Amino acid sequence: MHALPLMPQLLPSRSAGRRPDPGALLHEVRHVLAVRYPQLETRTDEVHDLATVALVAAGEDAELVVVAARGAGGFPGLRVGATALHLAARAGCPAVVLPVDPPGPEPREQVVVGLDARRPAEAALEFAFAAAHRHGLPLHVVHASGTGVPDDEDELLARVLAPWQAAHPEVEAVADSTGAGAGLALVEASAKARLLVLGRRPAFLVGALGPVGHAVLHHALSPVAIVPEA
Repeated sequence: MHALPLMPQLLPSRSAGRRPDPGALLHEVRHVLAVRYPQLETRTDEVHDLATVALVAAGEDAELVVVAARGAGGFPGLRVGATALHLAARAGCPAVVLPVDPPGPEPREQVVVGLDARRPAEAALEFAFAAAHRHGLPLHVVHASGTGVPDDEDELLARVLAPWQAAHPEVEAVADSTGAGAGLALVEASAKARLLVLGRRPAFLVGALGPVGHAVLHHALSPVAIVPEA
């Protein structure tokens, strides 16, 4: 999907040269995808709207929406742009945000999910177990215990995960209860993750990612999936 403003001629040009033809750009993208993934059916759309509005609307009947963390705008050093933040906070389906920096040399041999064992996000857990199964990877469950007693936190985490492990016996799930902040623990875990999964609270809190979501989106070293709760 390529979104164009309703009246692009009123916006300042980003370069002195001629703007690229959106139709030609989409044709080129589709050609590249056809060469790389010949078994994949692709479709391109050009819409005349703000990118944030168009992507949220597209997410209403999509299984997944994927964006880069930032585009060509913004300023040097910006890690996450306004479009990615808007989509992650408001999409009606899971939204995957791809990091700006290419992956480092560390092996990516797990899927990571952040879990608050006191208020487990079921949609995020289901998405994480499905992703781990699809990629044939173990699932690393990270729970930030805060000031709780470690033994009690481990017991609570095991109790919450028991039915999920029973429902997905093909996925090896490794759970960690850490006293560190959730954001820090998840960013550290992302260094070895193929994908990091976070839940987002229900619709009445739409637009509120919270400090953990913001920290992860700005600093994670892997793609991040933000999964809304029903």
